[in-house]
Amino acid sequence: MTTNAPQTPAYQLPDGQKIGTAADEALQDLSKAQERVGRVMALVTAAAVRDILTDNNHDAPFDATHAELIEAPDGSLHATGRYWTADGTETSFTATLRRSTGDEVFDMNEWVPYLDSDNERVWKPLVEEMPAKDGQRVYRIDLTKAAALPLD
Repeated sequence: MTTNAPQTPAYQLPDGQKIGTAADEALQDLSKAQERVGRVMALVTAAAVRDILTDNNHDAPFDATHAELIEAPDGSLHATGRYWTADGTETSFTATLRRSTGDEVFDMNEWVPYLDSDNERVWKPLVEEMPAKDGQRVYRIDLTKAAALPLD
């Protein structure tokens, strides 16, 4: 049995140090991007609560200071429509507005699930863990802190 050893490499690669540097830079860029997604989506969550309660009138007063988020099995967060007022009253968009707000919560959940395990180092300091519901983690996000996050 004879073995035919290749005479040339099957393909060429850049220098190993260059590959390592590029990998490190790419991972750093990814980490920065995930942190920005966390900041922006936390701020978007605060904006969505305001928009629901004020019917998109950004100058109208509203009293929400915290909102309930549940953690899905994949680690992403989802809004439930429950929130707390400055005096600590727990209520819901539906109770406050005296109409169904399912569509608004659905729209809010286009953005909230971007808060996930990839950027929890950003949103975890903004939340208080609440008792679990149906085996799912529940959080109360501080909307005032979320609204103060930078966009960049």
